[in-house]
Amino acid sequence: MATTAPDMRLGNPYTVPLAFVLVAGALAACSIDASPNDGGLAGATGTAGAAATAGGNGSAGSPGAAGALPTAGSTPGGNSNGGAGNTAGSPAAGASTGGTMAGTGGATGGTSNGGSASGGSAPVGVSGLPVPPGAANVPKPSGTATKITVTHWAGFKGAVSYSFDDDNTSQIQSYSQLNALGVPFTFFMWTGKSEASNAIWKTAYKDGHEIANHTKSHQSAGTAEDIQAATTFITEQFGTRPWSLAAPNGAAIYSTLTKGKFFINRGVANGLIGPGDNSDPFTLPTYIPPTGASTANFNSEVDAARTAGKWRTMCIHGFTGDASAYQPVPLDQFIESVKHAKSTGDMWIGTISNVGAYWLGEKAFGSATTMTVGADKTWTWKLPDQFPTGHYLRVTVDGGTLKQGGATLNWDPHGYYEIALDAGSVTLSP
Repeated sequence: MATTAPDMRLGNPYTVPLAFVLVAGALAACSIDASPNDGGLAGATGTAGAAATAGGNGSAGSPGAAGALPTAGSTPGGNSNGGAGNTAGSPAAGASTGGTMAGTGGATGGTSNGGSASGGSAPVGVSGLPVPPGAANVPKPSGTATKITVTHWAGFKGAVSYSFDDDNTSQIQSYSQLNALGVPFTFFMWTGKSEASNAIWKTAYKDGHEIANHTKSHQSAGTAEDIQAATTFITEQFGTRPWSLAAPNGAAIYSTLTKGKFFINRGVANGLIGPGDNSDPFTLPTYIPPTGASTANFNSEVDAARTAGKWRTMCIHGFTGDASAYQPVPLDQFIESVKHAKSTGDMWIGTISNVGAYWLGEKAFGSATTMTVGADKTWTWKLPDQFPTGHYLRVTVDGGTLKQGGATLNWDPHGYYEIALDAGSVTLSP
């Protein structure tokens, strides 16, 4: 047995790895996340169902195996590949029962890509990850098969995740405007508040946003019982367990309390997260904007992540005028900043759990052991404890054929294979 090592010669890719998520429809100016864990977005822009030929291409969206275990943000029985594909112009058969919300077009033949704000085509691959920028006619590598290289951030230049804490009133009042942006958010629920029972959160969940744990009582002196109470509330209300937690007030005790219960605990200290770096998933850094933050404040954080090729998470508590929100920001400034991130075309906008699973999946693949039998080389990895199911990595090879579970994987003409992290191994053959 030999352990593989990172190959940084290709810059963006990483030589050993693999990842997760789902492939959304063709990339327009924005790239949004429609993974098995988010359940996709409901096409909040309303443009998704305009043309049955653009949105109703269901042939690429066959049901996935992840439906047995709905994950954070998915609708019960969610698919891993964007729902049962709709026929062109037909009601979205996989919309609410398949886990990937099919645009606004249930009755209008909307998208079957579960969240492309552009109303694009059906998923191109099994993962449901958003389609990255670049050509869609990349030939399959035909050289000598020697290595597997993971593509950072699913083929995007960087990533950004927007999270909201505390289920504050202004989040509820502004939900329709937030959802209309057509990107998935993560809502960390303080479940002991009366606002936690507002019907808007079930709508948000069905629309494809992640519902996550922020404890029941929001105390810095956390307890396992307080965390479990919030998990129980979320499970009963939404039919799914939360995969990530945000530490109330950033209290350090949660770095320990969350281990064995979640695979990510978002903290409060600012910082960027890089592929394969040593950022602590149990004190995941985040940017908290100052009171009254401008679009420029948000944009500079996104641009810094884009330039560095890294992941930026953000934590917003509420909007100006909400006395209950910590450091509220103007709604219009935030909205414009999200539009800026979308306009780059090469930033993956995904939930904390979905981008986090790709990041940690790549790290797991980076520590894979290898074994060669004859002409075949197999990579075997171990995922972190409490890692969500149904996630994928995008990888390239220098030649040969990739197999998982004895089945040959399909080459995607956007320039990658998609390998299932749940499988735990992948084999490269000549």
